Amino acid sequence: QHFDLFSPDRPFYQTPGLMVINEREEPVPQRIASIMLGTASGNNKTLFDHTTTDTPIRLTPDEAALTLITAQMFSLGGLNRKTTKFFGYQQSFLHAVMISGIYILLTGRSLFETLLLNLILYDDVDPIPSTPKDCPVWERTDIGGTAATYPKGYLDFLTCKCRHILLVPERINKQVVVEHIHVAQGEAFPSVPNPGFLSKKNKEGQWYHPQLNVDRLVWRDSTALFSFEDGEDHRPKAFRHVANMSDVVELPRHYSCAAIALANEKANPLAWRKETINVPLELLSDKYAVATLKAGMSMVEEGETYLRKAAMQFMREYLPDNSKNVAERALASGVVRMYWDQMERHFNRFIRNWEEPDKSLEVWLVAVKNTSRDALKECMKARYRDSARSYQAWSVADEYLNAMLAKLTK
Repeated sequence: QHFDLFSPDRPFYQTPGLMVINEREEPVPQRIASIMLGTASGNNKTLFDHTTTDTPIRLTPDEAALTLITAQMFSLGGLNRKTTKFFGYQQSFLHAVMISGIYILLTGRSLFETLLLNLILYDDVDPIPSTPKDCPVWERTDIGGTAATYPKGYLDFLTCKCRHILLVPERINKQVVVEHIHVAQGEAFPSVPNPGFLSKKNKEGQWYHPQLNVDRLVWRDSTALFSFEDGEDHRPKAFRHVANMSDVVELPRHYSCAAIALANEKANPLAWRKETINVPLELLSDKYAVATLKAGMSMVEEGETYLRKAAMQFMREYLPDNSKNVAERALASGVVRMYWDQMERHFNRFIRNWEEPDKSLEVWLVAVKNTSRDALKECMKARYRDSARSYQAWSVADEYLNAMLAKLTK
């Protein structure tokens, strides 16, 4: 009874009776595109499509349900400046719960297995303190608030109604569609750390949830993603959940995880990303496996450092004496981007072949060295025409890179 999308009394994940009104208290429904970040609506940047505000978007009920759930999890903050029947005037919106980090979802061989992997065991204290009123939001009898607050418990957090929304169904050509909605700020939990987010340490040694960087793939943070120590485990809660299960039941040797996030700047969407990373079971419970991963990630980071310095050596030789933009020109050559793009496929192979970690590490080391050399060669020789000066610069840079790569050992 709680999952009827158009129920007059308890529509799923919505606020019955909600109404955006004008100064004469007349209903002023908004286009559903206003909660769809991929459309060019209102102040949304024209990044993902080229429709206009005047272009009608009509969703089928199943499309409207997916849009509704996405909006409750991934809505961005920003100006609202609307008056509603229940909540009065609202100046602005707050970020939804999935905006402030990178969510890590373990994926199994089926939807059922994926649910079991991620529906972690919880109690009155962990991962979020619970109250007797904790329940999924669609089972609550109150309509909820409109401000930053604290969840009633883990279930309330998982099903947070970050926006008060009411779909306005219409029948067009005998088909039910949704073109308009009413929307207002709902409840937000900005002070509550998401137990499914990726965590990293900053320079001061404090743990935080990084936001998605459009120029940096998540696998590069694998050390933070998989590392754990006695008494200090900041991995996504599902990782710890599966590691504990492996002690009592036999589990598959390999999983994968999806890193899901929305990059944004000043409440403007920049990019959606869903990145898949292989997860050998050993990485969730075996400290030796994690140490092997740390060694591999140390190698690839050193490889980038040597490659960047080799590109700068090239620029010093190639550019006029006393040039001040050596570092910028080295980065603009594209060597670093090509290096990381190529290393992604090697990383997936490195993680997949985990039965023999020493052998896998040796193969990884060869990949780091070869990819560094290839990136320098391809970018410099493609970008700068052949001349005595470019040959001299290439010779110096290549010699430097090979000397530094020789220092890389397992």
